[in-house]
Amino acid sequence: MGRTPNGRRVNRRNFLKGVGTVAVGLPFLESLPERSAWAASAPPVFSFFIVAQNGVVFPKFFPSATGPISASNLTGDVATAPLVAHAQNLLFIKGINYQQPGPQSCGHAEGCTQTLTGIKPGMTGNKGYSGGPSADTVIAKAVNGGAEPLALYAGQKGFIAERISFKAAGSGQLRGADVNPYLLYSKVMGLPASMPSTGGGGTTTPTATDAAAAELANSRKSVNDLVRAEMKSLLSNTTLSSADKSRLQQHFDAIRDTEIKMNMAAGAVCSLDGITTSKYEALKSGFAFKGDNGGMDDTIKLHLQIVAIAFACGYNRTGTLQWGDGTDGTKYPTTTAMQLGWPFHQISHRIMSDSASGNNPTAEQAHHEIDTYRMTTLAAGLDVFKAHGLADKAAIVWTNSIADGPSHSTKNVPMIIWGSAGGALKQGAYIDAAGSQNDKILNTIIQAVTKDASTPATLLGSGGTFAGMNA
Repeated sequence: MGRTPNGRRVNRRNFLKGVGTVAVGLPFLESLPERSAWAASAPPVFSFFIVAQNGVVFPKFFPSATGPISASNLTGDVATAPLVAHAQNLLFIKGINYQQPGPQSCGHAEGCTQTLTGIKPGMTGNKGYSGGPSADTVIAKAVNGGAEPLALYAGQKGFIAERISFKAAGSGQLRGADVNPYLLYSKVMGLPASMPSTGGGGTTTPTATDAAAAELANSRKSVNDLVRAEMKSLLSNTTLSSADKSRLQQHFDAIRDTEIKMNMAAGAVCSLDGITTSKYEALKSGFAFKGDNGGMDDTIKLHLQIVAIAFACGYNRTGTLQWGDGTDGTKYPTTTAMQLGWPFHQISHRIMSDSASGNNPTAEQAHHEIDTYRMTTLAAGLDVFKAHGLADKAAIVWTNSIADGPSHSTKNVPMIIWGSAGGALKQGAYIDAAGSQNDKILNTIIQAVTKDASTPATLLGSGGTFAGMNA
């Protein structure tokens, strides 16, 4: 038997199952491949897709003209102004069109299903599903070693719940998403032995935590520190068979590969810096989404911060976050929205209705303020990605399921990309896709973040790319 740094014995059977250890997302011994998939010549590149709802007020969203992004044009009443500290790492894109340009039945759900697939919905209406796999699925198959992509959600799972991550075309291929930020936190930290299902109302109750792995959350050390000490102890144990030692050495090599790639060559920093662990621990007994008074803001920040840790520590390489139900009913705590008292969906319609469309100028101003508020929340998440050295190791994508609230159009959908994806994508620039279909935009990202894959990733839709995004 081996011991943890504080002398606690590690049960061999539990260690092999990944329960009584702090292996933090590395492969369990019983299913370990020949070597770490990240031991290739190229450092790993990470990708994360954030899909918000209800469109934006486009005339006030991006700077007035394309070109370089800087403090001089990310100022004033521009909704993306809160991202100014990240100007040099941003790529703004306008002029992106979806394959189905407008609603057939339910524009919100239909937009969601197209956002990361680049093709028309397989079925329209609020229960619409995808006509093919989403970008995260394609990326995961290429570089994730068989692991599923992360799937996160912020909001009530109501009229239009998860609709962005799809395993394949057709009904039943939707990927379920975790609402409670504690769930990913606990997976990355190795805390629970199993994960509970998510309730229909956005409520989750995690299982009991593993006390051995909880040492990591309390220590604030590099996640590999405890694993490395434990591995060395086990390798020196004379009771292990040569086969066990061979497998342990293989696992240790994988850890060393990850450390070299991520903490030296790639420059990512694997630690708990930038997050308040007590906020996650407070959610381990359960979680209920609060749609008023900043509940959305808090949930998004917790999700994004732990994703940054997950990437820096090698838990996963890609994933998605749906920011709100397709008809997001959040009551954002912005000045004009609070004066109206309307949920965001009605504000986006410019009328106090979930079905009609209007032109209320006060509602338009409220929507613009919500756009700005959302960018402030995004900036807080990006701060943690930057602190962990991921600015040139990732592509963090923010986009929307539709372009415009009143019309539900999917022409000229905005996109923001933070990070150069290993130097592949332009940075500090605002460009015009000039009506390019979003499959080309997504394919360009896919190619950038899977360049270390042994087999090229399958591209979406037409298979085309958009060269204007390339560095």
